Amino acid sequence: MKRSILFTSALSIVSSSLLADVFSLGQIDVADTATNTDSLSATVLDAQTMQDQERKTLPQALNLLSGVNIQEGGGRNEQMIMMRGFDVKHAPLYIDGIPIAVPYDGYVDYSRFTTFDLSEIDVSKGFASVLLGPNTFAGAINMVTKKPTKEFEGEVGAGVFSGNGKDGYVTFGSNQGKFYVMGSVSGMSQDTFPLSQNYAQQPTNSSNQGKGDRNNAYSVDNKVNIKVGYTPNSTDEYALNYIKQTAEKGVPAFTGAIDANTARLIHYWQWNDWNKESFYFLSKTDFGNWYIKTRAFYDKFDNELDMYTNSSYTTLSSNPTPYHDNTKGVSAELGFNLSRKDSLKFAAHYQLDDHEEGGSNSFGTPPSTKYEMQDQIASFGAEYKKALTDSTTLTLGASYDTEKALKAENTAYNVSGGSFYNNAGATGTPLTSYTTLQNFALGDAQSFNPLLKVETKISDTWSVYGGVDKKSRIPSIKDRYSYKMGQFVPNPDLHQESTINYEIGTAKKFSNAYVKASLFAANVDDYIQSVYVPIWYKKGTTITQQQQLQNVGNMTQRGVELEGTYAVNDKLSFDGSYTHLDMKNSNSAIKITDVPADKFFVTGTYTPLDALSWINSFEYDSSRYSLSGASTTPGNTVNYMSGDVAIVNTKIVYHATKALSLEAGINNLLDRNYYLAYGYPEAGREYYGNVRYKF
Repeated sequence: MKRSILFTSALSIVSSSLLADVFSLGQIDVADTATNTDSLSATVLDAQTMQDQERKTLPQALNLLSGVNIQEGGGRNEQMIMMRGFDVKHAPLYIDGIPIAVPYDGYVDYSRFTTFDLSEIDVSKGFASVLLGPNTFAGAINMVTKKPTKEFEGEVGAGVFSGNGKDGYVTFGSNQGKFYVMGSVSGMSQDTFPLSQNYAQQPTNSSNQGKGDRNNAYSVDNKVNIKVGYTPNSTDEYALNYIKQTAEKGVPAFTGAIDANTARLIHYWQWNDWNKESFYFLSKTDFGNWYIKTRAFYDKFDNELDMYTNSSYTTLSSNPTPYHDNTKGVSAELGFNLSRKDSLKFAAHYQLDDHEEGGSNSFGTPPSTKYEMQDQIASFGAEYKKALTDSTTLTLGASYDTEKALKAENTAYNVSGGSFYNNAGATGTPLTSYTTLQNFALGDAQSFNPLLKVETKISDTWSVYGGVDKKSRIPSIKDRYSYKMGQFVPNPDLHQESTINYEIGTAKKFSNAYVKASLFAANVDDYIQSVYVPIWYKKGTTITQQQQLQNVGNMTQRGVELEGTYAVNDKLSFDGSYTHLDMKNSNSAIKITDVPADKFFVTGTYTPLDALSWINSFEYDSSRYSLSGASTTPGNTVNYMSGDVAIVNTKIVYHATKALSLEAGINNLLDRNYYLAYGYPEAGREYYGNVRYKF
């Protein structure tokens, strides 16, 4: 039977790690090689599953998993994910164990990451290891690249899809014993995407979008990935990696009903540059009963946003806003095998994040003005695994995370063309504290995060686990210091969020089936939320009440995840998962956005012939809150919802030879008109075809 989505979780992690093209040096927190035990709270999504399910970008792939749903940042045309109700700032992204969030924002556009060069994606939900570093509040996601095992090997692929879309990739590698090299070149582009035939224009906003293809929905993504490695023996490995990504994209305009709250969403943007470059070194040296792993990296991110006056995209409303970010870091992990099944590990991480922006911003500063902000982050962790019995393992761990702002220049210093006031009429004497202070106060944060977890095997096919941990999320530079296009005032005193996570679960294999169930809960303190404050910004005749991010939220999370696989016979198999999530805010007027209460996913594969497969999938997401705004009644809010989502996909795969495969399929077969974010319609029925050749 072919590997399935759910068989890649928990109980089959050891077998999945034996796949020939997995870059094991880039794996983190999946299986403990010292004790040879699996992490039941981790899931592995392999390259074959991503290919079978036609998941060519990171958020599309992660959406296959229980507890994960896509977050559509429509106003920026960014796709990210929510993990058990928390956004990507709470579940950091890594590539081969290297953190890759943009320093300023604290996140990165997941849809810019294609899956052509990945061997697997490792996902830890809840109990992420304390050795990973800071901000694993809700878990962690690690993209693992490929590694060659033969003297010469590779794969070539090309595809076309609706909206004049096309993609192509070449992956090649050579392993000469002690040395290996791996390379990948890929690209993907589209002019637009088709809307459903059932899309209906909003009478108050008909000029931004008509029927047919989505306006300003183009994108271009290119990536180069090169790896050179040295393996002097069977236990040690050293690798140098280089990844360069270039992209550009349009931002489709808001199409919802225009009112006092949504008027601020009307903008006409294009990202003409979205470029990312990564250099990193990984190593593992084994000394018998102990080992040391090291990582060193330099990550650079440049982008430029062009803002236009209307949907013709011909006249800029202001000068472009270029951002230049980079992060430099090192980490080391030291592990000791105390006995055949007991281990002790230590980890230390240090990184320096730098953000620079130049050109005019929303406050009209001169194009020559540049501002710099800088953060220093460190983390120290220790983890002890003890075999209480032959079948039961106890894990105790703790980390101490610190963050300190080293530089924070005020981007509203010497502002021209606008002023702040402390009354709704924006009259009288302006507030000057935001426009005369050249540098902000430098904030900092600290957090101690303990963990306790127990895993036991009742039999060779049945395991259970449970535990509790405390995690934190350190605010980003943008959280503290950004004016967010004239909508927010900074808060240098913002401090970390914290949560206590609880989880129990079980997993069992049968002769032709697999089931897993998890119950989890979290109590969150000092949750960062936006609050309207008595400050108004006036520019020309426009007066905007300001918001501020504050540690005012307390939240509870309760959820269940069910997963299962069933093979009817050697020709027909099914995978399925169900997630229920209940999140409540201490302030009931402020809704949790982008989180459906229920998610159901099932896929079935029918293989009537060895060379032919028919793959179908169905996903249902319940409705979700998408946007909150100020009500006409003081102190109240008005909430906007996206409807439920029910999507059917189908695909045919024909293996013409052992090396050559041909694919054709339809996404959103029923042409549903649906939204993940209010006012931003998703694609209707899309057709695609692929050809792949392995050598």
